[in-house]
Amino acid sequence: MILVDTSVVVAWMDSSHPEHRVCSRALDLWAGRDQLAVSSVTYAELAAGARNRDGVDEDLRAFQRIELDFDSAWRAGQRFRQYRPAKGDSLVLPDFLIRGQAAALSLPHLTNDRRRLNAWPDVDFIFPDKDAGEKASSGRSV
Repeated sequence: MILVDTSVVVAWMDSSHPEHRVCSRALDLWAGRDQLAVSSVTYAELAAGARNRDGVDEDLRAFQRIELDFDSAWRAGQRFRQYRPAKGDSLVLPDFLIRGQAAALSLPHLTNDRRRLNAWPDVDFIFPDKDAGEKASSGRSV
């Protein structure tokens, strides 16, 4: 199973998004290889973005849904507290919550967001712009 980040879902849902094509291709590629999942945190972020619930449910119907659990939340909170951002880098807790889930559940994480990768040495990151599903890993290999 691969945990898909909100950054990829938003680009995929919005045909005018600059990353729409590359994210759509990445989702097609990885869906052919493994089950794709989204976090309940992504669901909340889409709601905050003024999306229609029925439309979001329809768009996410092919994804496995993963609830945020206490272990994931704890990991995220600890990393959020420990992380020292570079000047101008604003920390966003939902990013840490989703990555906390990837770490707690030992899931690879498909994301567009290349910030703060060093805070998550135990997460394998997959980036949509990599050729033929090549993985960029900040931690162990899968």
